[in-house]
Amino acid sequence: MILDIIESINEFIEPFKAWIEENHNNPFMWGGFVLIGIAIFAITYNALNKEH
Repeated sequence: MILDIIESINEFIEPFKAWIEENHNNPFMWGGFVLIGIAIFAITYNALNKEH
């Protein structure tokens, strides 16, 4: 059962992995990944550090 879940995840990720390999030298893609990462960090940080 667990192996089926892992295989399903791998099948789902393969097209994204191929797209990353094709566009690995695109600076806009990496800039977008960095901005998304910073946004996720900021949202998480603000949610965990709310003072009541």
